[in-house]
Amino acid sequence: MKKILIVILLTSIGCGNKQKELEYLICKDSVQYWNYEWPRDRAQYYGFTFSLSKNGKLKKYSYDKVKNRRSVFWDIQDPDISKWSVSKDSVLTVMGDKDKIIKYTDDTIYVIGLQNKTKSYYVRVKGDLNISKDGNIPNL
Repeated sequence: MKKILIVILLTSIGCGNKQKELEYLICKDSVQYWNYEWPRDRAQYYGFTFSLSKNGKLKKYSYDKVKNRRSVFWDIQDPDISKWSVSKDSVLTVMGDKDKIIKYTDDTIYVIGLQNKTKSYYVRVKGDLNISKDGNIPNL
């Protein structure tokens, strides 16, 4: 019986540490920007970037890869959905979508959708973000 309790205790401590490790990797105690890549047509032309903050809030940006320009994504109807989190069992939730983290490095997080089993990944943005400041929806 003691062995079972020790195993459960060690497992729960390990899960908590993994959760903290992933949270730190994702936001580095501030705001980090991640390009989101998923299977789609015209992937070489457009995508999304998310800013993920340590308080669990996010912003979604449309990313024009040709012009290397980002602009705030305007079609989010419910502000309560603009959140992210990671659970003890390595499930990354972004805007309500839940993905299992299957592998990660300092700059890339590989995930698989819990419902649709689609594989996708996040890549940390480095360098100039080129975020449009005008507040207008850019011409496509």
